[in-house]
Amino acid sequence: MRLIKSLRKCSLFIIPHAIFLLLAAEASSGDEAIQGPLSLERCIEIALERHPSIREAASNADARSAVLGQSAAAARPKVSASASYSRSYGEARGENGSINSDISLKQTIFDWGRTSIAIEESRRQLEATRLDCVETEDDVVRGVMDAYYSLSRSERSVAISLERLENYAKRLEWAEDFYSLGAKARIEVTRAQTDLATARLDLVSSQGARRKAVSSLAYAMGAAEGTPEILTDDLGFSPYGIELEEAIETAMRNRGELRAQDARVEAAKASLALAKKGMSPTLTGSAGYSYSGENDPFDERGWSVSLGLSIPVADGGETRERVKGAEASLAGAEARAESLVQDVILKVKTAHASLAEARESVEASSEVERQARETLNLALGRYQAGVGESLEISDAVDGYARARLSSVSALYDHKAAEIEMKRVMGVIAK
Repeated sequence: MRLIKSLRKCSLFIIPHAIFLLLAAEASSGDEAIQGPLSLERCIEIALERHPSIREAASNADARSAVLGQSAAAARPKVSASASYSRSYGEARGENGSINSDISLKQTIFDWGRTSIAIEESRRQLEATRLDCVETEDDVVRGVMDAYYSLSRSERSVAISLERLENYAKRLEWAEDFYSLGAKARIEVTRAQTDLATARLDLVSSQGARRKAVSSLAYAMGAAEGTPEILTDDLGFSPYGIELEEAIETAMRNRGELRAQDARVEAAKASLALAKKGMSPTLTGSAGYSYSGENDPFDERGWSVSLGLSIPVADGGETRERVKGAEASLAGAEARAESLVQDVILKVKTAHASLAEARESVEASSEVERQARETLNLALGRYQAGVGESLEISDAVDGYARARLSSVSALYDHKAAEIEMKRVMGVIAK
């Protein structure tokens, strides 16, 4: 009761801050990097720095870059050096030894475009992998934003539960005063106590939901062991509008997965071209210089130059089957690209409709909340004056709490719809 009385001295504006101070004590000694108040921007920065999904995507890009380097290395000259020493014994010649060393250079002069095609294929695959990194970052940012606003909603829900508890505490005090004066029956006090106990249970549930939201935000940031706390309540209403045609054009231009699939289609074309080169000849050249001797390694010196042409005659149908496989892969990549385009268009249309619906819900819930507040004020005034009934004030308190929760849910739904709209357009991180 003392807690309720102290909270009644606070304005509704600072209740979320009071909740923040009360629940901050629950913070565990987790990662210091995310301790203390954090803004949405800072939460996103932390996630981009340390989320394992982003590190995994970056590692995949590094691995693909190495594959490109291997493909490019095939076009460069190869230099090798060797040295050996041997000693032998024979009855006729006796014991003797020999020293041999040489250095050689080998270069593919012309392979009918196989190396250049392989390099192009690897380059396209690397481009696609890097675009996958962008898509992964967008998904991480979306997850952080969802979790952040979910925590904001939980904060407001706790504040609403506290206000509901405060209203029932007022009602209990008035009921006790009326009962002591003989103006109300004992059942009024009993009902008020029951409603207050129910409100306490609701507060416990809201606080539990908030703790879960804190954990979800930490997980979205890639720091599940930490306990993040929000700095400001950003769950406000700022209408976000965009024409459907513009949204679709923006998505076609910015979605990383579309550009990544286009790159994979080009890589599949290069793979097909490479497969068709399976029976192409290869022209190579090599040169070397050697030293040898029994006692002195430089007794004999020599050099050599050679030019070789390798022409495949028959490979048992391997090239034909490679071409068939590459053609099938190309057809699959093109079909996947077309499917992604249709999928993105559908997602944009769905997100656009959800955004419009969420905007209307915010406006409607705001009006419902205003009317519920007026009803509560009238009910409180009537009960305080001794002319109201328990059922009237209970309905008014619960109705106002439900209206406020609906309003908060509408605000969150609008934020979620805005986030999804930006994500499907590929601009969530911009």
